Amino acid sequence: MPRYYIETYGCAANQADGEIMSKILDDSGYERSADPRNSDVILLNTCGVKSPTENRVVSRLVELAGLGKPIVVAGCLTIINWRRLETTAGFGAALTPRSVDRVLEAVEIAKRNPSGRILLDSPEPPDKPSLTRARLGSVVGTIEVEDGCTFSCSFCATKFSRGVTYSYDPRSILDAARSMVESGVMELRLTGQDVASYRSNGTDLPGLVELITSRIAGDYRVRIGMMTPVLAKRILDGLVRIYGLRQVYKFAHLPFQSGSERILRLMRRGHGPELIEELASYLRSNVPMMTLETDIIVGHPGEDDEDFERTLELMRSMRPDVVNISKYGNRPGTEASRMKQVPSEVVSDRSRMAYREAMRIMDERNSTWMGWKGRALVTELGMRPGTLMARNDWYKPIVVEGSADLLGKWLEVRVTGHTPVHLNGEVTSEYALESEGWSRKDGIPGQVHAAGGTRQLD
Repeated sequence: MPRYYIETYGCAANQADGEIMSKILDDSGYERSADPRNSDVILLNTCGVKSPTENRVVSRLVELAGLGKPIVVAGCLTIINWRRLETTAGFGAALTPRSVDRVLEAVEIAKRNPSGRILLDSPEPPDKPSLTRARLGSVVGTIEVEDGCTFSCSFCATKFSRGVTYSYDPRSILDAARSMVESGVMELRLTGQDVASYRSNGTDLPGLVELITSRIAGDYRVRIGMMTPVLAKRILDGLVRIYGLRQVYKFAHLPFQSGSERILRLMRRGHGPELIEELASYLRSNVPMMTLETDIIVGHPGEDDEDFERTLELMRSMRPDVVNISKYGNRPGTEASRMKQVPSEVVSDRSRMAYREAMRIMDERNSTWMGWKGRALVTELGMRPGTLMARNDWYKPIVVEGSADLLGKWLEVRVTGHTPVHLNGEVTSEYALESEGWSRKDGIPGQVHAAGGTRQLD
């Protein structure tokens, strides 16, 4: 049986593309190898959103090419910086995010001509949900509900590789979700470049989530992926409605990138800082203890000290639970790459300052969970041996002690400690069953929690 090795970089959507290619190869008689040296063909699924990631991917391509195996390159970098790829190392074929369903064709081309560098593209993506699957044994499954972007941010090259927004058929997504849950998946991740842009056959994102949760029984959870603030506002009431569903994590990823009105205009984000404050306030008022994640870029061309201070101020106002900080990096062909750049040492200084402030805010947010008791779903192994990562209904990561046989199980846990990036907990009861009706939980005064969500006590 021929063997393949696959290595994937980048976002959840790219991870899902990697699983699509793996499924196609598995169904065609290939066997997955954990070691590229023991494979007959190598797939490198790339990311080109950030410069450091591109550099790491290119270095890895050179390293893998040294093994003398046929190589297929896939992912966003095949479009974002094709010139660099084709002049770096030998590979047989390449796929774009729109042509992952042609992986068998690419493998055969690479086998026939390992240095051919043939790029296979398609005018639009295949029906990815119908091709997707969760990795064998995983309790987490990722489904791409849309591809591409509505906006054209000045700093971002993703639209070059993913194109304009393309939403997949809700029936196809529903079938994929049902198949995953039936196979043992307990956490469904709905992903895309901007899931708030989802609209297909009259169904928007809230409608899609309601379709899934009403048609598929089970004690699973749905995680909603990244949403641009502008489009999230358009479906805000619907979002609050679905966050009240038992199966939906009370979690939103809303990148604000900068707190400066001027820089946001240069970025072409389509909104000002006040929208972020509005969204955060509304969600937290209507979904108690709502978990918010955001992304920040420091050192965008044109950013001065005052612009950066406004970013820190917006972060303090929003009080996100998770902050992803990126140094600005030039992407080929973007508008921002032609602007006057901020000196690298200034960017590094601002990155360190933003990181320190983010850690302070995240630690403060996590401290409010001390003493909380409730159910948490074990979704993955912990970083340290003998530990597990569990998630409560607010998608808060809780590290507990336990063995791998608890993956996919609900536990009763109590939060005993915290760091800026996770909570620490102890298991008070294993295999916790879903409770009926309302029940008071410690650690969140004045609130009660149940299958239907969270509400204030009178």
